Amino acid sequence: MVLSVFKSGDELFNQGIDLVKRKEYAKARRNFEKTIEKGGREAALARAYVDIIDACLDRDNPGKYNKLASTLDQMKEDFEFGLTEINPPRVALECRLLAERMEAGRMPGGTPAQAEAKGNRFLDVARKYQAMIGNETIKISEIVGIPVNTGIKEALYAQTVGYENLALGAVAADPKRAAELLQNAYACRKQAGEDAQYILNTINAYSKSVKCWICGRPSTGEGVHFLAMPSDISPFMKKSDDDILKSTPADYNSVYVCRPCYSAISRRSDDIARQYHERAMQEMRAMEARLQAQISSMAMMRR
Repeated sequence: MVLSVFKSGDELFNQGIDLVKRKEYAKARRNFEKTIEKGGREAALARAYVDIIDACLDRDNPGKYNKLASTLDQMKEDFEFGLTEINPPRVALECRLLAERMEAGRMPGGTPAQAEAKGNRFLDVARKYQAMIGNETIKISEIVGIPVNTGIKEALYAQTVGYENLALGAVAADPKRAAELLQNAYACRKQAGEDAQYILNTINAYSKSVKCWICGRPSTGEGVHFLAMPSDISPFMKKSDDDILKSTPADYNSVYVCRPCYSAISRRSDDIARQYHERAMQEMRAMEARLQAQISSMAMMRR
C-alpha cells in the first residue's frame, strides 16, 4: 500500500474519482484537497469536486451552493460527478436558484410585512425556475440527493409557498383577499399533483362570516377575526332569528365570538385568576408565618 504522501496529485485525483463512484465522499474530498495542494494537472477540477462534495455533505446550506456556483463559473468544459454529466453554466444556475429558494425559506414571516416580503421572494424564485429551467430536470438535486423535479414543478411549489405567505400577510386586514390568494396556492398545489386539502380548509375558514354572539357585530375569518368558544346553549336560545349570519355552529356546542370580545373576556379572566392567585399566595405566606411563630414559641418553652 502506497501512502498518499508519496502519491502524485494526479494519482490522488484518480483515486478520488473512484471514491466518488463508491459515494465515499469524505475520503474523496481529502484526496481532492491533496491534489490541489500538490498542484496536480486536474487541480481546477478537483476544486469543483470539493465544492460539490461539500454541497452533498451539507445540502441544506445555501452558502455551499453559492460557493459551488462561483467555482463552476470558472469551468470551461463539461465533466462527470459519479454517473452524472455536469454542464457547468447550467448547474451553476441551478445552484443559485436552489440557494435563493433556501434563503427565502429562512426569511422571517411573523408580521404581515415580513410574510408579504417572504411571499414575494418565493414568487420571484418561482418565475426564475419557470423561465430559466422550464420543463428540464434539475441536475443539482440528483447530485446532492434531494427530490428531483423539473423547473416547472419547483416553480409550482415556490408559487404555493409564496401565495400562502402573501395570504398570511393579508389576513389581518382583509381575510377575503387572503382567501383569494390561497385559491392561487390551491391551484398550484393541485397542478403539482399534491394533496391541497389543508389549503382548502384554510380558504373556507378565511371566507366564513358570522355574527358575534356577544356584541352582534359581523366578522369574517375564522381563527383570525372570530373564534368558537365552548358554551351551553339552552333550547330557548337555539331559536333562530332568521339572521343570515349565524352566531353558533350547527351543533350548538359553542358560540362565535369576535376577537375583540374574545380577547377582552380572556384578559379579564386572566386578571381575575391573577388576583385569586395573589390572594391565595398571601394567605399561604401568612399561614407559614403563623406556623413558624408557633414552632418558635414551642421551642422557647422547651428551653
